[in-house]
Amino acid sequence: MSYAVSLSLLAITIVAFFRLAGRNCSNFGKAQTVLKILVALPLLLSGVALHFVRAPLTASIIPPLFPARLFLAVFTGLCEIAGAIGLFVPRVQRSAALWISLMMVAIFPANIYSAGKVIDGFRFPEVPVRLAIQIVYIVFVLLAGYGLPRGASKD
Repeated sequence: MSYAVSLSLLAITIVAFFRLAGRNCSNFGKAQTVLKILVALPLLLSGVALHFVRAPLTASIIPPLFPARLFLAVFTGLCEIAGAIGLFVPRVQRSAALWISLMMVAIFPANIYSAGKVIDGFRFPEVPVRLAIQIVYIVFVLLAGYGLPRGASKD
């Protein structure tokens, strides 16, 4: 599956969420808080354990055409941590959810590059599997930050 197709499907996921939601989302209480925790934990764990502690390993899954791969590994780790924390700050939770979603699109070339490879004893999933996981994750992040869509937008 090509980079363009995968990235397009991820971007379409984000656009479809906002097209469905418009500006009309509502909080869904404790379930939304649980969802925030579920989407924030992997970001925090990955940001610290992979992007800082094992930054060279993370840099190795970034396609070589990207410059400063070690910097990108650390920078995306900072973004993951900031986004995870931002989901719990009411004033910025929606922005955090949007930026996490956009970051999930931006980092997907690393998922394509590492697809099917065994790196540090871990076999990375093939592109279609990883793409499906990423689409679901993006939807969960948007739901965690924005709430449930209450109807289609009326443009």
